Amino acid sequence: MYILPGYIRHYEENGAIYISSKMLQNKVMLTEPAIQEEFRILVKSGGCRKISTPLEQFLHEQELLLNEGEIKTALAEFNKLMDHSLILTIMPTEGCNFRCPYCYEDHESVSMFRSMMDRIQEYIIEQASHFSNIYINWFGGEPTLCKDVILETNNLVQKLQEKYSFCFKSGMTTNGYLLNEKNFCEYYKAGITSYQITVDGWEHDKFRPHVSGKGTLQTILDNLVSLAKLSPEEYPFHIILRRNILDENMEFSWYDHLYNLFGNDKRFFMSVNPVGDWGGETVKALNLLAKERKKELVLEHKAYIDKIGMQWEKTQGTPFSKVCYACYPHGFVFRANGKIEKCTIAQNHPKNLVGYVDPDKGVILNKEINCLWTGMELKTECVGCPYVLSCLNLACKNGRVVKGRSTDICPHLELADII
Repeated sequence: MYILPGYIRHYEENGAIYISSKMLQNKVMLTEPAIQEEFRILVKSGGCRKISTPLEQFLHEQELLLNEGEIKTALAEFNKLMDHSLILTIMPTEGCNFRCPYCYEDHESVSMFRSMMDRIQEYIIEQASHFSNIYINWFGGEPTLCKDVILETNNLVQKLQEKYSFCFKSGMTTNGYLLNEKNFCEYYKAGITSYQITVDGWEHDKFRPHVSGKGTLQTILDNLVSLAKLSPEEYPFHIILRRNILDENMEFSWYDHLYNLFGNDKRFFMSVNPVGDWGGETVKALNLLAKERKKELVLEHKAYIDKIGMQWEKTQGTPFSKVCYACYPHGFVFRANGKIEKCTIAQNHPKNLVGYVDPDKGVILNKEINCLWTGMELKTECVGCPYVLSCLNLACKNGRVVKGRSTDICPHLELADII
């Protein structure tokens, strides 16, 4: 069966039909009425069993009409572009100044030894000339507790970028408590332009208290308001305001409050995520959403956010945008204790451990375990999926590698109308 791959788009405009490939960036135009009608029938029929007409032959030559094997071969070639990216998530500390009941981390007061950071920086120097794209993501614990290490490392990568001309992007997942204007400007100068900061509604202080027990919401909002006052031309940052929701979270006036603060600033985006049980004991006492309720509630939140005009975080259409960092061949998590893992959620699982940082030998990687995370396993449903280039069925491999499931429901089929 020959079909239009999922990454093919077609539309009618000014009497012509345009067909384009998001993979190859090629476009064709059909103008003859008879040919246009044949194409409409082809689309309505879901493709053709064999190539038998001049139109079908032309579309096949342009790689716009292919069989399943040809599509999978093309996607496998496209997948090789991931080899050009080095994606490092660095956890300079696993200590945290918050105590969130749904957090899966142990928050051991472990920070990287100087010698370990030296070995990681040496690894970056060794690898820099081999990649077109380098991404450094700062995670924790709470990464802002290690400001000097972050600035030093990012400044190093910026100097390497001047030498090798790769594309460099950097982001941070932070609770935002220490992200005042002064610190933010230093991070931004060091290349950290994207941030994810959780603000959990009116009950934020209950679910995201400081280690001392006091509330944290007002400090975070004060920090964010100060960042919003920075010039958009000089500081075109990207901040995702994440809200983690439980079954009872149906109070939407929180979004009105955020809209009043940031609704007219195009640098702020909303993200709503159901709290999950990813480990730890305290999360078990929370009223988690049932699986069948998750999509429904997220859609309700999104509908209200859309209604008031807040921006929703959307990256679905961009190639590789929904591929998990763990699924990149050169995507690694450097933990503060020296372990090198693939997934930040499956900490300490044997199949998540792909290496370690040796104080004398440097970065040691296990290629065999790494390959468990990076192999692309396309399904028949993938070849016609409109999200295939952004997902490649690599949105999450935790279930298959760590939990041993033979298959997982693709999150892009499950939540396609949300993301």
